[in-house]
Amino acid sequence: MVVESWKDGRIGTFRGIRKGSAPYGATVFGTAGMGVGDPVTDSLYRRLLVEIIKFFKTGVAPLPIEETLELHAFMSAADESKKRGGQPVLLGELLEGKGR
Repeated sequence: MVVESWKDGRIGTFRGIRKGSAPYGATVFGTAGMGVGDPVTDSLYRRLLVEIIKFFKTGVAPLPIEETLELHAFMSAADESKKRGGQPVLLGELLEGKGR
């Protein structure tokens, strides 16, 4: 389980399972409610794919680069925390070398 909290109140989590399997999907919580993404039947996942295709066609990213870097740092921090035996890793440690 990986948990990140931002100064503006956002919280990001990522959870993996150790045994067995589970279908791919996502649960998204926001100020307007919650959405569950099922890659086969759900419109949440379909909307993600629409944005990905739009990006490949136009070259215009759907998110600001700063947000993209934060998401990448979130995943990198999870890897670094694992290397450190589960110790917390601040995103600032990872973002400092990326022009921020």
